[in-house]
Amino acid sequence: MILSRHFLRISSSRSIKSHFPNMHLSILSSLLVQATLLHRSLSAVVDHSNQIPKLHPRDQIILNMGSSWSSPASRGEEIFKPADVVAADPSEDPRYRRFAQLLKLNHHDYALFYHNLQYHNHLSYALASAYIFGASKEHLHDIYEAESKELEQWQDSPEEIDPDNWRAHLGDKRYQRAYLNFFEDEMEQRGHDWKATLWHFLTDKHVEEGADEWDNHQLLHGLTEGIGHPLIHLGYALELEDKGLAMEALAMAAASYNKVHELVDNPYPPLPFISTNEIREILDKLFDNRDYDEVCAKNGMGNPDKILEDPPYFAFYTYVIENEKAALYAAFQKQVEASVMLFATSHKVTDPQYDFFLAHTVTTAHALRVVLPHLDTQETWHLVRAHMILISQVYLSQCKPTIKDWFVQDYDIGNKDWEYIKKKALEGEYKYDAHYVKILRSLQEFDKLFGPGEPKDKNYNMYLKAAVKFADEFKGWMGFGNASKSKLDIKKLESAE
Repeated sequence: MILSRHFLRISSSRSIKSHFPNMHLSILSSLLVQATLLHRSLSAVVDHSNQIPKLHPRDQIILNMGSSWSSPASRGEEIFKPADVVAADPSEDPRYRRFAQLLKLNHHDYALFYHNLQYHNHLSYALASAYIFGASKEHLHDIYEAESKELEQWQDSPEEIDPDNWRAHLGDKRYQRAYLNFFEDEMEQRGHDWKATLWHFLTDKHVEEGADEWDNHQLLHGLTEGIGHPLIHLGYALELEDKGLAMEALAMAAASYNKVHELVDNPYPPLPFISTNEIREILDKLFDNRDYDEVCAKNGMGNPDKILEDPPYFAFYTYVIENEKAALYAAFQKQVEASVMLFATSHKVTDPQYDFFLAHTVTTAHALRVVLPHLDTQETWHLVRAHMILISQVYLSQCKPTIKDWFVQDYDIGNKDWEYIKKKALEGEYKYDAHYVKILRSLQEFDKLFGPGEPKDKNYNMYLKAAVKFADEFKGWMGFGNASKSKLDIKKLESAE
């Protein structure tokens, strides 16, 4: 290991040029890769351990060797432009008036969490997605009737939340009603300025005595808890400019707050010898990492929250993104593409099936697109990393399914277009399924954002192809229960067979 350690000492980004002043970059890159392989081969003689070596930042080599998977032409600068606001004058638009009324009814009557606090209320998402697709006021009413049947009325919380104790019950869903009351009271104190209230509490910092300044427990860093529902809720609140949804998003974020922030708070996380900002490379590393092989067999499918309870969850620290806009553009687009391909192509070859939990990687990516323009660069860095963790968390909980890009790339859509997708969303068999409609709408928004690409690209029209494939093949959600009965093309594990 002496050679490997020596190479580590001389290969920090600041010292490379001083040691090899006349060396061509490509040769240097080759040496780095060879040194990496040497390090791996030498490390193979060391007993396997769950522990990731923590090296000083000056000793890191961060390799971004690119992905073997190319994407449509990037229009990354569009990501940080605000999404179009969906609003109308209720006095002039009866369809919008009915939509707004139904949102208020849901806000007043139905809890955010139900079924022993395990399920999330998706009614507002179903209404918003259908409204944006052009649903009639009658169809919106029908959605409300269908979706609200299983929801539960609000229940009183064990005690009220006030400004002095509002952090005391973070992560406790029993306080959902108290949190909503508290945030609405705070909004009233601010002259009903819902935006000021929203951003005040999302970015409020609390540093405990003796802790590092960055360890400040912002709600913003925990928006991907609960497979991303607080983030989804916030996205709709901003897109619709709806104060009720905004306060619900705060209440959901507070009641869901748990471990994710621990993995994204630190702006200088410890790194292993090799790191990457390529989400597809990250998934490959997780696939190969045997530390995670027993997680799915032990927990069963459909338990993404348990992934963060199992060591070595701290391996998520390996996610590196440069804290500057161009890198964040690229990372976000790659996460969108990876989410879509993971959702649309990880089923078995002869049995198209769609996973409920993988669907949330897609809908949270759309929510992230809506939220990012409202954040500064540092906040964006934290939240993009949180979404990286969510993708990996769900990937592991669903037993490491295999992505097969050609399922989308080679899919023949014929003459089907986005009008066809709109018709499927509003008139198809699953028009009352909130997640079905949300997925179709998210894919359409990605197509608007990034465009179809060039006809010569292998991923040309990927979002429309994925939408048509999903719309035509979907026959109900899967992703729960015993890993051995999975409908996905998962990694073969002896303990899961």
